Amino acid sequence: MVDLIIFLIVILMMALALKGSIRHFRGQGSCCTASSPMTSVETKRLDDVTHRMRLVVAGMHCPHCEDRVRKALDGISGAAVESITWKDGHVVLAVNRDVSHDLLRRVVEGEGYHLESVEDF
Repeated sequence: MVDLIIFLIVILMMALALKGSIRHFRGQGSCCTASSPMTSVETKRLDDVTHRMRLVVAGMHCPHCEDRVRKALDGISGAAVESITWKDGHVVLAVNRDVSHDLLRRVVEGEGYHLESVEDF
């Protein structure tokens, strides 16, 4: 009997977790709605841009995720996000110094996302 109760509790917890995950991926999670006010992200500008980098970041599901990635990448000295879209994960990064792909990967993954590719152009 105790085993059955524990089993039912585990099933209920899994169902609630799945429901919350589905809501988040649909953009209806607490981080995606007006109940969680988003801070305004200042646009960082660089002088003397030497080149740009195209990044593909996986795991962004809402504008809040986009803001987190933007803030993290803008925190790199000599780099500024020119454009970012959470829906397809594309980021264009302007740089005025050498920025290693490894540094970009550490910064993005430090925020809980995955850097799928980096292309210099």
